[in-house]
Amino acid sequence: MKKLVYLLVVVGAMLTSCDPMEDIYNDIDSVDKPIVGVDDYTLTDDDYADLELGFGSFDSEDQAKELIPGFLSDAFPYWGNESAVFVTYNLYQSNSIKSETAYTVTDDDYTTLGFNYGNFDSAGDMTELLMYKYPDATRGAMVDLTYKYYSGGSTSEVTNNFILLDSWEMVREFTIEEYNAMEQSYPNFSSEDVAEFNISVYLKTLYPYAKADDRVVTMYELYVSGADNEMNIVPFVFNGSEWIAIPSVIESSLQFGNDNGTWVPDNTIRHTLVGDDYEYMSAQLINEPGFESPADSMGYYKNLDRREGNENYWSDDTTVNNAGLSDMIETALAILLDKLDPSAEDGQKYLMTYDIYNGTNTTETTPMIKTDGVWVRNN
Repeated sequence: MKKLVYLLVVVGAMLTSCDPMEDIYNDIDSVDKPIVGVDDYTLTDDDYADLELGFGSFDSEDQAKELIPGFLSDAFPYWGNESAVFVTYNLYQSNSIKSETAYTVTDDDYTTLGFNYGNFDSAGDMTELLMYKYPDATRGAMVDLTYKYYSGGSTSEVTNNFILLDSWEMVREFTIEEYNAMEQSYPNFSSEDVAEFNISVYLKTLYPYAKADDRVVTMYELYVSGADNEMNIVPFVFNGSEWIAIPSVIESSLQFGNDNGTWVPDNTIRHTLVGDDYEYMSAQLINEPGFESPADSMGYYKNLDRREGNENYWSDDTTVNNAGLSDMIETALAILLDKLDPSAEDGQKYLMTYDIYNGTNTTETTPMIKTDGVWVRNN
């Protein structure tokens, strides 16, 4: 029907306007955006060029959130409210050292943080100290940390570098002997490619019992002809068989939703109910006054009866319904969401699509959001 409206608009414009194409676009733009679409999209080199991102990546997630909505408006001009696009993009995450400082943990620090023996004894302890001492630190901050560490029945004072990347992590540096073990005549590498390959091999000898997803942040010296050598930070992750260098440019993704014509970052999860979902809601509500017959019907037919006046009727009347209850559908979906996503934070959104019977078999979709710890209809 919408397409017929467009056709009539176009024909009318051609017959009455001296500038038909301009009137066609004006008339089409005046019609409410008719399409509710969902898509996955990966930005291309041309897209980055259009966004004037010369390096083919975003500098931060905030920059992606700022620039991608305008791109989506151009790419999906006739997609309307409740449309969604899951965008995959390149994100630059610098691994360089932005600041350096040295700190020695004091007796007061140990006491304040509850380390009553005046020492640390696990890697997480140092992370806790750094989060406490540097709550406003940003990516690339490095701390040369001196602390007391208990291991093997004795306590010793040790010093290690820690850097803030995705979190505070200890930096693994290399001795002259280790450079030699990695087939380097001098305590440095001549190229980044050689460094990453040789370090990945060496890490297998250092950590023979590594598990998948284990991480090590390494720092090595890179030879620069005619200038001071550089100190390079390279995180590695174990994939179950090999240590893989994590690049500075990684693939990331964000979902965007169309909110009444405006594209915004969106955390909405789309869920289509299946048989087990109806059975679960039925079991939870079948003994609740006013829900007995609708819940029994839903569990049996795996849909919601939406024939108003029927004894099995599921009402979404927010004032009152035939069972004397407010919004029955919201109640049932809230129960299901507590099961599907019990740890969801406030602000998490869902679009719940379910089968209904209103004289014919079709579907409806209800938006839900968690607010003050409770799932409610997101109108």
